[in-house]
Amino acid sequence: MENENLKKDSINKEAKTKKSGSKKAKILTDNDIMKYEIASELGLLDKVSESGWAGLTAKEAGRIGGMLTSRKKQKKKMEEEQNKEDGSV
Repeated sequence: MENENLKKDSINKEAKTKKSGSKKAKILTDNDIMKYEIASELGLLDKVSESGWAGLTAKEAGRIGGMLTSRKKQKKKMEEEQNKEDGSV
């Protein structure tokens, strides 16, 4: 749990310190956080922080997108199963 919190802190810090053309700080959505986590797991977080998401190759971006889609499906399935157990709709 502590390791997960440290990872989230570093991801949030990474997104806040990203120097983009916009002056507003971007509010991270759940998908953004998950995307940063996957990039970190694949060892691509440094590359993303240096050159942004556009600096990734098509293969790297596709791998992140595929894993993101897979995790979102798993999360949705787990939520549906939990709702069935609880009896709620």
